[in-house]
Amino acid sequence: MSGRGIRAMFAATVVASALTACAPKVAPKSEVAAPAACPVIASRGWSAWLNAMPGPGAMGPMLNITGEVDMSAPGFRLELVAGPADRAMPPSQRFRLVATAPDGMMTQVVTPTPVKYREKATYPSYRSIMILCGERAIATITEVPTVY
Repeated sequence: MSGRGIRAMFAATVVASALTACAPKVAPKSEVAAPAACPVIASRGWSAWLNAMPGPGAMGPMLNITGEVDMSAPGFRLELVAGPADRAMPPSQRFRLVATAPDGMMTQVVTPTPVKYREKATYPSYRSIMILCGERAIATITEVPTVY
C-alpha cells in the first residue's frame, strides 16, 4: 500500500473514532434497568369491604383493604395506590403496593408488616380487588362485601 493509501486509512480511522466518541451511549439490553422488583417475600390475610354505614359526617361508602406481607427487614413504609378498573359492572380494580425501604443500614430479618387502605369508594360495588407488587400479582380478593 502506498503512503497516500495509508494516510487515507489513518484519516478514516481518526474520523470514525471521533464520531464514535461523540455518539450518545446506548446501554445494551442487559444493562437497561428492569422494573423495580417486588421486595415482598410472602403475602397473606387479604380482605376488602365497602363500609356504607350512614351517619353524621359520612362521606359515602369507604373502600377498606387489609392484608399482611413479609418484608426482608423492619421499617419498610407500605402504601396501596389505586390503579385502573376494568369496564365490567361491578368492576375489578387493581391496586399497586409501593414499598419504600428505610434509610440507612437495617437488620435482614423477615418482618410481618400490615398493609391498610381506606379511601372513598370509586364504585358502588366491586367484583374483585387485585394487589400488584412490581410486575406480579400478590393477592386477588374475590369477595368484596358491603357492610351497613
